[in-house]
Order: sequence, then structure tokens, then C-alpha cells
Amino acid sequence: MPAHAAEFPSHMVTLIVGYAPGGGTDIVARNVAEVLSRKWGQQVIVKNRPGGTGVIGIRDLKSAAPDGYTLGVWTDSDIGNAAVRDDLGYDLVKDFDHIGQIASGGTVLVVNPSLPIKTFSDFVSYAKEHPGKLNFSVVSGGGMHLDSLRIERAAGVKTTIIGYPGTGPALTDLIAGHVDALVLPLGVALPYINSNAVRVLAVGSNTRWPGLPNVQTLSEAIPGLESTFFYGLVAPKGMPDKLKKEINTTLREVLQDPKLGAKFESMGFIPTGNSPSEFKDVIAKKLETSRVAAEQTGLKQSMQAK
Repeated sequence: MPAHAAEFPSHMVTLIVGYAPGGGTDIVARNVAEVLSRKWGQQVIVKNRPGGTGVIGIRDLKSAAPDGYTLGVWTDSDIGNAAVRDDLGYDLVKDFDHIGQIASGGTVLVVNPSLPIKTFSDFVSYAKEHPGKLNFSVVSGGGMHLDSLRIERAAGVKTTIIGYPGTGPALTDLIAGHVDALVLPLGVALPYINSNAVRVLAVGSNTRWPGLPNVQTLSEAIPGLESTFFYGLVAPKGMPDKLKKEINTTLREVLQDPKLGAKFESMGFIPTGNSPSEFKDVIAKKLETSRVAAEQTGLKQSMQAK
């Protein structure tokens, strides 16, 4: 009898996160895991596998059994990395089963508050007056690396890009003053914005976030410029359709949990929830647009040259 034929789950479930603790993907995964644990009556743990901008975690997921006991949480950085590298050994669309989208939201551009930069206009002016002096931290090869280069390109400035394996370490160095600027999910940045550990210059969504009404959007500064992200639940390829639908149904129920919804919204995340086919379509479209942007910004060429 197939393992999934018994009531699922009968033991612990692991969510693989390809980034260090403290970043957006980790925070979302841990919040979802907590509600899943209550709902399933089984422990759901988060396993951090940082390295290669999510590559190690995704490879672990690909090699796992498609029995529902090992799942992965993906984000835009995984898409960005796949858009610039041809040596990953996996295809995000073809080699996995897509369970459903967890959340979406906008990013923020933040700087160390010791800098004489208070607005996005100040950021552009300072960068133009001091070419290459600003250190722009990024998750190497990821979606927000791509967004950082798009901001550079749209603003007509040049910074020095400093790569990190995840948002958590990049944010730590920003707060310590080792780097100057960072694009990251609003929800991850918010506690540090509120404590004045970082200064926010712009939000990446196409409308202002109610919690930061005086902070302009990137598109207000430069029409057409935005920076958004998603989180989603993924499984190894070959999961039985029945089990995939069961987990998708449970995920949608989890995202309707009032406490989780309130927590996500307070962090600037919008609980999403969609079907496996709809989420697969999100991945495919994001990958296509990211490949175009990677060519336009020169990110693909620079990553391949390393």
C-alpha cells in the first residue's frame, strides 16, 4: 500500500528553506509550520539549508521522496537565481510539484541611518555624486539582486554590489554599518524600521503601504519601477495528485487562520492561496520575466563570468 494511502501525515513533516534563519523565507516557513503542526497533529519543522542562493535546499528537495514528508518553501530569490544560472541541475517548473502560493508582498529599500540619505531622491543624488561608493548588499543572484540592479539602471547610478547567502546576514551587516543599502521584504525590515536600526527610503509595491504612509513607492519616484516578491510551498516531483490536492487544501485552510493572517498583514505580507496549477503558472511567468530582466541588466553575464 502506498505510504500516502494511510491518513497523512502519520509522522513529522520537514519544510526545507534554502536560506539562513532570520530572512523572509525562514520567517514565513516557521509561521506556516506552526499552524500546520496544530492542524495536522504532527510536528512540522523547518530545516535551513543555506548556500548558493537557495540551490542547496532546492537540490535537497529534488532528491527527496514525493510522499509529502519533505516540502520546500520558495521565494523570488530562487526564481532570480534560476534566471541567471544554467548550471543548477534542476528546472523550477518541470522538476517539482507546486503545491500553492503562501503569500506575496512588496519589498523596501533601506539604508544604514548613519548615511546622509533620508529619501529615495537623496539616495540617487548621493550615488551620482559618489559613483561606486555606496555598498549595495544583495542575496547573490536572487530576485532582489535583480531588483537592486534594476533600481541602479532606472536611476542611472552605480553602486558596489556586495553578495550574501541570505537576507538575514545581509541585514545584520547593514545594521552594523558594514554595507549601506539593501532591498528586502517589507515584513522582514519592519521591526528594524520601527526601531530606527535602518532607514526606509521607498516601498516596492505599486501602492503605498498603510503602515508607512509617508514613504513613497519606487514607481512614484521612477514610473514603472517596482519590486515585489512571493512565497510558495513546493514538493518533489511525482507526488500523487490526491496527496497534492490534500496538502493544497490544508494550506488554504492555514492561510485563513485569523492569527496567521493578522501576523502576515502586520509584516506587509498578503496571504495568497491558489491551486497547484495556478502557482505553477506564477513560477513560469516569474521565471520568464526574470530571464528578460537578467539579460537587460547584465546580471546573467556577470554571474556566468564568475
